[in-house]
Amino acid sequence: MLKASFGALIILAVVGIGFAGFRGDKMGHTPVEWFNDMAHQPKYEPQHRSDFFNDSRAARLPVAGTVPVGFNLKGRYFQTEGNNLVNGMGGFSNQPDYYNTGRMGDVYGDGIPDALAARGVELLVRGQQRYDIYCGICHGAAGQGNGVVKSFGLATVRPLVDDLLRAQPDGQIYHPIAHGKNTMGAYGPVIAVEDRWAIVAYVRALQTAASAKLADLPEAEQKKLQEQK
Repeated sequence: MLKASFGALIILAVVGIGFAGFRGDKMGHTPVEWFNDMAHQPKYEPQHRSDFFNDSRAARLPVAGTVPVGFNLKGRYFQTEGNNLVNGMGGFSNQPDYYNTGRMGDVYGDGIPDALAARGVELLVRGQQRYDIYCGICHGAAGQGNGVVKSFGLATVRPLVDDLLRAQPDGQIYHPIAHGKNTMGAYGPVIAVEDRWAIVAYVRALQTAASAKLADLPEAEQKKLQEQK
């Protein structure tokens, strides 16, 4: 019995080594692939030629009049259609400047870009809208990190109003919105540049509100709140 088992083991080892040894070898006939692991697919690789088209190119030019997904024929993205926060900037540009990256060289910059900061309350209103759509589900309506996803087991959402984020420059808050961080995915492909800054401005407003005291408000506002009690 022991000899038979030992012999079977040797046979299996030889067969296994034989199959492994032929992997990658060139043969004169089509080899039998037990598991091809999708190594061969009916598709064209980038820069490869094609015998189907007259010009022998696999890569084809877009059909005349084609526009990118989410882009309208007027030259603006649908997401920013009717959004007058900026003139001639924004959308989904990808320039290496502070407006598009939140960075100044190798460091994060601070401050909302002037073209957007000049919009004042309008910028905050837009930021609240975008925040409620994209951020509130995880970070919560008030930025406390208690969004609805927490009830589904995602317990690693950071509060946006804690001291660490308060100390971060605006560019450092902008960056994860565009590129993601840790368990947070990148929103750059779906949130336009000006809307990212609008969210940053609204996050700053949430941070201010979280630590605000009654004495910080104008006297007229204090009286209104006291009358409502």
